[in-house]
Amino acid sequence: MLTQRGSTIERIRHHIEEHVEEWRREDAARCAEVEAIRERLWAEAAERERLLAKAIGEEEARRTSVKEVARRQRSVFVVHSEVAAGTLQDVAREGDRLVEVTPGRGSSANGSAIKGSWLVFEASA
Repeated sequence: MLTQRGSTIERIRHHIEEHVEEWRREDAARCAEVEAIRERLWAEAAERERLLAKAIGEEEARRTSVKEVARRQRSVFVVHSEVAAGTLQDVAREGDRLVEVTPGRGSSANGSAIKGSWLVFEASA
């Protein structure tokens, strides 16, 4: 009877260990996938930054500042996520106006010069 009970406990322990190992493999795969996505997103952001720097360089070559370019074009380039894009589209659709830009605190991410800012809008009347 004691051998049978020990055998049952051993099977249960073995079954639990298999589940834990499976979970660890799945977790490692998810972590690897997240890291790959993160690296891809940073690469895309770096490419956008490079293209922006190139465009700014071309404008500076014409002796035009970024501020002047933004004023003339009535637009600016902002690095953001899809969620932020949707929010900005909603703000624009509602006719709210930008009243302040506050630079974000902290260092740049992954050693790049990509930084964030708070865009403060005033609701339309």
